[in-house]
Amino acid sequence: MHDMYERILVAVDSTPEADDVLAHTARLAGALGAAVRVLHVQTLDLVDGGGVGGVVEDETADAAVKVVTGAVDTLKAAGVTNVEGWTEETVRGDVPNAVLDQARAFDADLLILGSRRHGGVASLFLGSVSDTVAHRSVCPVLLIP
Repeated sequence: MHDMYERILVAVDSTPEADDVLAHTARLAGALGAAVRVLHVQTLDLVDGGGVGGVVEDETADAAVKVVTGAVDTLKAAGVTNVEGWTEETVRGDVPNAVLDQARAFDADLLILGSRRHGGVASLFLGSVSDTVAHRSVCPVLLIP
């Protein structure tokens, strides 16, 4: 059973809670010798501006890359050797699908994410991303409170 979790997908956002998610990921990946892919989903809002549809990015692509790069560096510093970063871009309501699609693409056998979002824009989520992901994932999901 020691080969149970060889590929871990960890989804992070730009909130302080991501640090806890990464700490758990580092401990698990280190103990298991697992490969880790760090995913950050950059969310977009579709706005209807007087008949002209537009897109508003909640953060810039640069900011999204910084989140991933920082997470990868954190995991490397914690001793995880096989780690890569990944960004996706999607409309906000589609974040769970983006995470699940990436889990399939990476052939992940464990998915790790934070169980809550805080503040501002995050509170507009319809239902929680982690709830939706947990209910629809084909691999085990570890939710970090």
